[in-house]
Amino acid sequence: MSATDRVTALRDQLAKNAYELNAGEFIRYRPEVNDDAVAGVVRSVVAEGEEGCDAFRHGLGIDEVDTLRLFGMRRTLLARRLSSLGPIYEALDAFALLPSVNDVPWDSWVKGAFYVSRGIGGDLLSMERRFVDLHPDAEHRCHVAVESMDRITELSQCHLVEVTTNYGIGFVETLVFQGKPSVGFWGAPRQADNMLSFQPTTNLAQLCASLADALDSSGMVTTGPIGQDQLAATSFSQTTPGSYLPVLGCLSFVASDVAGSALTAFVAELPITAEDELDVDTPLDATALASAASEIDGQVAVADTSRVILLTPQPSFDDELDVVIDVHEFEDIARAALLEPTAG
Repeated sequence: MSATDRVTALRDQLAKNAYELNAGEFIRYRPEVNDDAVAGVVRSVVAEGEEGCDAFRHGLGIDEVDTLRLFGMRRTLLARRLSSLGPIYEALDAFALLPSVNDVPWDSWVKGAFYVSRGIGGDLLSMERRFVDLHPDAEHRCHVAVESMDRITELSQCHLVEVTTNYGIGFVETLVFQGKPSVGFWGAPRQADNMLSFQPTTNLAQLCASLADALDSSGMVTTGPIGQDQLAATSFSQTTPGSYLPVLGCLSFVASDVAGSALTAFVAELPITAEDELDVDTPLDATALASAASEIDGQVAVADTSRVILLTPQPSFDDELDVVIDVHEFEDIARAALLEPTAG
């Protein structure tokens, strides 16, 4: 078989091993059969050398790019779990096979991989050389990422926050809203990026994972991946000031039923004392907010001292779908989740 035929066959193999939606969750991280298959593709492509890598990446479609990138993310977390450099090399090789330099998650997962590697004795300069050998066009951007590690002392600076649940170590990828020019002229100043922090004082990830698992166990809905989110002020009161409530952390997921309707579950910790370092005039009352949210038609919220669980139905844009999910069926499940002990 010629080199061209081998590369084509490897692209086809990658296309057949796309991940399911929940593989993109890093809190309830679970082994995926596709991991080994994608790892085999990555190793085989790397063995083809620079020319083989170049031919491989330029024939990739959007779905194959997503598969490679997700594999790199999953391998980064696996390396942290195992304290092993092997998955780090596989993660970086996968990132190096992405077609465009802009396809690579430099500021989050690549730096996160370097951070994890450094903590277990990895040689970042060696990793940089390997990356550049596989993707010469990325030389400058990769060097910038490695050089920046001198200033990175916490994983959160890579837009990743480590959490621990009954599933083991996981990551929350924090949201970054890119700034835009404030006016539409060349050379206009750029607005600062808005980076959402995730610094709960309780184990919010465990609470959210427990709630999602309980909803799955009910047999009435199937939950999707958990990720960071924000609490819209209009979900609690039409008179609450601002667009979003200030929170120490907020996670969410979607739960769908067999009829095609769905709800979104928000799990958040609110600032309730002066020590909570958020720009709020007065502490928030979690119980009062939950009561206000429950007064809005179609949704329900429960709370303890500082945490709120909000269940709200998703709007349907399907004219043939008349069924709207009744979130009140899941109120007791949400209350029970709040009562479960979660270590901070």
